[in-house]
Amino acid sequence: MDATIKQDLPPPGGYEKIQYARNPAKTFFRGGRLLAGFIILNGCTTYYYFNHIYPGILHRRVEKKGSHLATLPLLLAEQDRAFLKHCRALRDEEEKLMANVPGWEVGKWNGQPIYKTLDKDVFSNPILSEYYCHAPYMDFYKKAMEEAIQV
Repeated sequence: MDATIKQDLPPPGGYEKIQYARNPAKTFFRGGRLLAGFIILNGCTTYYYFNHIYPGILHRRVEKKGSHLATLPLLLAEQDRAFLKHCRALRDEEEKLMANVPGWEVGKWNGQPIYKTLDKDVFSNPILSEYYCHAPYMDFYKKAMEEAIQV
């Protein structure tokens, strides 16, 4: 066996030099040009927004507010109607519950009117616990917390 040993040597002429110096990245824009481009782009988009987009937004906002103001009296009347209807249902429920109690008059306590200083034709709003007396407790609780938050 004729085995010759070949040693691993550098290539002829030597290895290339190792580059250890900083190689900065190529810059396309410098600070002044970048700032000018930013200002021009924002100026153009602001012009486009306020002259083309915002008038439509403003128009829709005015229409929405106008429709709300137009229907507000109707919505308030319906809310008042539902409130009075519920008060009447509570009164009917009291009459039905206390039908077997002798001498019980609806809207009075021991034969005396609850509100002595009010005329017969004046309506007095019930307190929250009276209004929700036949409703689930969570409805009363939600309304009580809602009124507590509205300072």
